[in-house]
Amino acid sequence: MENIPMLPVFFRYCRRMGRAFLLAGLGFGMLFLVTILYRAPIELPLYACSLVGTVGLLFFGFGFGRYYRRHAALRMLLAQCGTKLAELPEPRDLLDEDYHALIETLEANRIAAEAEAARQQSDASEYYALWSHQIKTPLAAMRLLLQDSPELARRGAFAQELFLAEQYADMVLGYQRLASIHADLDPRALALEPLVRETVKRMSTLFIYNKNISLQIAPLPGTIVTDAKWFSFVLEQLLTNAVKYTPAGMVRIYPDAAAPDTLVIEDTGIGIRAEELPRIFERGFTGGNGRGGQRSTGIGLYLCREVLQKLGHTIAITSTPGVGTVVRVGYAREGIEVE
Repeated sequence: MENIPMLPVFFRYCRRMGRAFLLAGLGFGMLFLVTILYRAPIELPLYACSLVGTVGLLFFGFGFGRYYRRHAALRMLLAQCGTKLAELPEPRDLLDEDYHALIETLEANRIAAEAEAARQQSDASEYYALWSHQIKTPLAAMRLLLQDSPELARRGAFAQELFLAEQYADMVLGYQRLASIHADLDPRALALEPLVRETVKRMSTLFIYNKNISLQIAPLPGTIVTDAKWFSFVLEQLLTNAVKYTPAGMVRIYPDAAAPDTLVIEDTGIGIRAEELPRIFERGFTGGNGRGGQRSTGIGLYLCREVLQKLGHTIAITSTPGVGTVVRVGYAREGIEVE
């Protein structure tokens, strides 16, 4: 039971018993008045008041003890109301029974509402997971058709849009798996450069058909302890953003000379306004660039930060409008055991 200071509760109980004290005072006063009027011995009211006062104090102490215990029990229930309501104290009268019935009805409604919300969330998660898998079939078929149609007009633009559609499908699936990502993680010590180049290779469509953007990858020595699939997912999101917001220029990938175990992705794109930088990792935030003709969901950077945090990595972004954006991914992990 919660350890509650007794003195504040005592004063609150005295205030609750104010009417009883007033009635007792009036009764003692009338007794002394009648004694004086009838010229009776003063010892009689003194004896009566002492006897009644002693019995009253006993009842007062017993009542206060019960009041304190009920208060402590209700405080404990208040602390538990976020999970499951425990058994309420026994009702003392009809009004207590009414309060019990009201609280139990509200608790039943709360449990039913939570169960319904959980069911709807589960249904939505199952639907989006199923959709993410099913949409990959027509997308894969479209890619095969694209490969078999070298004469297709504007083939490059079609290939880029197809890649983005595939990435959006992966984004939905990643968002659905985010809550249970720990069950899907397989951290290993991996060579950094092959991991980065393999990710870039999968994204080659964006760079091949964007003639106005060049890509430079500096030597990336060393290893990284991470999950290859999820780290590649983050790199794809960051590189896609770099290409999306760089109409013409360069995207560079290199190690940070000033910070060990830090991968830098830098572009010479349109940049991000200073007042928007603190909010870029918020879920659903698109900013001026996302609302200015670019198709932004406001989910990509949010997912990047959440995934990197669960991988034990960090991400920081600096940007200057009209100059470009620099993303730093810190992947130092100490004291981790890898099989």
